[in-house]
Amino acid sequence: MIAALGRGDLTLVALIVAVAACAQMVSGFGFALMAVPLMGLVIDLKTAVVVSTICGTASNTYQAVTDREHRDGRMVRVLVVASFIGMPFGVFILDRVGVDTLRIVIGVFVLLALVAVMSDRQPREFGGQAIEVAAGILSGVLATSTSTNGPPLVLLLRARGLTPAVFRATINTVFCVVAVVSIAAFAIAGRISSEVLVGSLVALPGLVIGVVVGGRLRGLLTDTIFWRLVAVLLAATATSSIVAGITG
Repeated sequence: MIAALGRGDLTLVALIVAVAACAQMVSGFGFALMAVPLMGLVIDLKTAVVVSTICGTASNTYQAVTDREHRDGRMVRVLVVASFIGMPFGVFILDRVGVDTLRIVIGVFVLLALVAVMSDRQPREFGGQAIEVAAGILSGVLATSTSTNGPPLVLLLRARGLTPAVFRATINTVFCVVAVVSIAAFAIAGRISSEVLVGSLVALPGLVIGVVVGGRLRGLLTDTIFWRLVAVLLAATATSSIVAGITG
């Protein structure tokens, strides 16, 4: 319970959010991939899922608006609609699956995103729209069960060979819309507790700092460094999540 944590734990939550927000600004995704498994070591994991969704919405929305001229509109529409189909199943899973199982599942999907980032093959038309719909549905399930809905989208958009600018704009627009609906779903399911609200409030300063620092770092990275940074980010978070799930 967040209310029972000391000042040091609350500071750690804010620090985690700051680092995750910075990574999100630079890479275009990764907020929940970092924040959820790391916050899960400090607070209840299921609470961390909702806190991450609330905090991530601000970062996603900021990038979706500022980078809107670069987004792939058709891809956004397909992925958002498909995500809506999967989201109710995610709420069901969050209510019924154990914390350690969730940690392992999160880690596995983060590893899948890592495989996509490290791959040099970019078959733009692989699978057509059917693959896009499948990725969107799976992303929707993950959005409301683990908050880490990025991996299926990273796999898809990386395979489509998008430039970093289009990648960031497209994925953050999808994240933004899905996150808003996810928060509404959490509220309906009774997941917006006092602990969630306190955690989100505590994380706010870290969120602002992370967005500002990440925004300044973004323009300094080449495409190669960009994807290497994303790969390191995914490897670290996947390892921490899986180890935490196995060790309990």
